[in-house]
Amino acid sequence: MILRPLLAALLALGMAGPAAAAEPKHRFTDLVPIPLKSGPNTIERFAPDGRSAIVTLGWRENGNAHGYDLYLVLMAGNSGVPEVVGFDTLTRDGGGFEDTIRDDPHTGEDVVRSVRFVRGKIDGEAATMVFVAQRGFDPEEGIPGPSLVDTTVYRLVPGEEVGTTTDMFQPVETVQSTTKFCHAEKALLRQFGIPLTKSYGGPDTADGC
Repeated sequence: MILRPLLAALLALGMAGPAAAAEPKHRFTDLVPIPLKSGPNTIERFAPDGRSAIVTLGWRENGNAHGYDLYLVLMAGNSGVPEVVGFDTLTRDGGGFEDTIRDDPHTGEDVVRSVRFVRGKIDGEAATMVFVAQRGFDPEEGIPGPSLVDTTVYRLVPGEEVGTTTDMFQPVETVQSTTKFCHAEKALLRQFGIPLTKSYGGPDTADGC
């Protein structure tokens, strides 16, 4: 496993400069979203080695337009009982190791941060992934305004470092869109061909604006 300080440096290089925004360094193919409903979801053969998982999707109400979905992943680990599968959210700007991951739907028509669990291949090798698309913020436009989108791809891998979990999602690459979007799911559709969710509530346009 790549040591986390080195991983941060590699991510910084991968996200810097206009050339890095053009095309992913890795090939993400055969992408099929894993459907999730509210509450616990038992996903058979979740891991490439055949193990199943329980992905719990819960809504965190905030009383305004800043509620969010929270995702908790449990999978059989070395202890023989369901264990938390963590997320290494380390980036060039900071972050750390988290037990859960969350989205940011805002009003639902202008999703700021989309989290999608996906099966597919990375450079031809089977993988279980999480795609997190994060729209930027323009103070003059506000949240609804169009913005570039950073998509980070996480891959399910064994956790080997102190402070991580038996299995974890590790960042593989972050790709920035070359055009602006008003809905994070539209960026995933255009950049990676990941279909919109059934609950998509944005405009029927190429950029979601």
